[in-house]
Amino acid sequence: MTDEVREAFVARVKAIDPVFKRGDLEPFWRMLRELVAMAPERRDLSQKKSHYLASLAVRSLGRDDPRSAVAFLDYADRSIDPSHLTPFLVDERVDFRRQADVILKARRPR
Repeated sequence: MTDEVREAFVARVKAIDPVFKRGDLEPFWRMLRELVAMAPERRDLSQKKSHYLASLAVRSLGRDDPRSAVAFLDYADRSIDPSHLTPFLVDERVDFRRQADVILKARRPR
């Protein structure tokens, strides 16, 4: 990854995080879509995006918001080339999805 691209990616993540923390959803999703759209052909960037989206999912789980966690994981599944991912990144997303599914299943009326 060139220093310029790395710096742009890091700057966007740093700009998105406070918006996520505030819960300002409209600008957050716009900014996230722009981040994920960066250089989709680059394996290194795809791996960083996958990890970032997984981190948003786990943070959502920490906020007791499993639906948002699933939304981030679904977005990653739709948006990131799976051939770019390492086994760790795949397993990370599978694990977080499993955690979200357990919570959602427990909340379903019987």
